[in-house]
Amino acid sequence: MAETGLVAKLTIRLRGYVSPDTDSQFEGYVEPGTYFVLEYKKGFPTRGTDYARLEAPTLGALDTWICTRWKTQTYAKVVPEKKPPPVKRRSFDDDPLAVPESALVGLLKDFTAYHYDLDRAYYPWALPGIRVPVGPPRQNNCCTFVEALTVKAFADTHGAAFSWDARRHRQMMVASAEDYFSPVTAAIESGMAILPASEESPPHPWTLIQGWRKQWDSGHTFLVVDHHVQTDKVLVLESNAYEGLNGVGFRNLGNLRDLGVDLLGKKPLGAWWNRSDVWTWRRICSTYLSRKQAWLRVKDRKLSGF
Repeated sequence: MAETGLVAKLTIRLRGYVSPDTDSQFEGYVEPGTYFVLEYKKGFPTRGTDYARLEAPTLGALDTWICTRWKTQTYAKVVPEKKPPPVKRRSFDDDPLAVPESALVGLLKDFTAYHYDLDRAYYPWALPGIRVPVGPPRQNNCCTFVEALTVKAFADTHGAAFSWDARRHRQMMVASAEDYFSPVTAAIESGMAILPASEESPPHPWTLIQGWRKQWDSGHTFLVVDHHVQTDKVLVLESNAYEGLNGVGFRNLGNLRDLGVDLLGKKPLGAWWNRSDVWTWRRICSTYLSRKQAWLRVKDRKLSGF
């Protein structure tokens, strides 16, 4: 994608077009949010209008044109992009609340037979403090996968010192409209994670993210296992029915049941950051316009070893 150093901030829903012309083909509605600007035409085709081509993967097409101004009416503000300062990776090796990475990775084998089902979700095991449906059948969704993996790892590591209950479970299921980022809230309040200094910060190894493609629709809970700074690629671990998955796996790398690798080995997924179909953090930001993240307390990292 082209780099202009600009972003467009939309506070209202706008129509997207194939060309910088409101008489051209309509591509869909661009929801409120902040978008990367790929091309900006001021005073085009006349002095009375401005157009911007946005990176907008939520429309299906990777980009679309919007009219940002007509005469004195401004529909979207186009401003310089404010890039967050580089964030040094934090070590949790001396954190008493941290879990070893092997505690998380070692549990993944129990998800290999799982397929994705939004409405009928089961857990591979019981969790402390709550009642959950235990499979078979081996089906789950994004929320139940992240809860099962993280809570089990922290409970196994810390025993009675780690507490989980029905309220935390409801938070992981985003059961209330009072907090649309409640999985992040639950991870932080339970002690599993910390809040990053800025929501615009690139993800830390083992970051839990709650993202929304629209406000508040098409939500997704997932994990970023690692971020390759030089290429901006992210290793996404999730339960999904899209991006090359039907169940638990790594986005566009494959389902766990198909990978056939030892995830505790050295770089078992190969040079995933060089693959064209692996998403960048920028694409994550462009797709999940509203999002929050929590950095899980994970030590002794090998899979996420940059």
